[in-house]
Amino acid sequence: MTSSFAAILPALTNWWPGGGGGGETPDLRPGLEESDITPGILGFLFTALMVGLAILVVRDMAKRMRRMKYHNQMDAEASGEEAEFPGEIVPAGISESQQHARTAAAEARFGPGAASQTSDEDDHADPEKPRS
Repeated sequence: MTSSFAAILPALTNWWPGGGGGGETPDLRPGLEESDITPGILGFLFTALMVGLAILVVRDMAKRMRRMKYHNQMDAEASGEEAEFPGEIVPAGISESQQHARTAAAEARFGPGAASQTSDEDDHADPEKPRS
């Protein structure tokens, strides 16, 4: 087992296109210096600036979201309703055109009368009982 691993090791460590990956650094072409190919201090400063701006944008967005939630709550309390928050699960209503489309699809798939059975079951369903 050890001999087969020793045979595979050079293939795993020589992934660098310029030569051996065992800690050697490839030589640069004549006329090039390391500062010509690295991002240097300007690259670091630009990256730090982008990170700082991203942090500021996220903090500002969180502040605005808190403010919107607070104003929504105050408006709801002033009008005497319960406040609705983003992400809160509320029962969704279905419009008449959506109900018509649902009925037509059920009739097309299961035949006439199937849509009326499902709508009757929906009307009389026990809200505490899980649907199967």
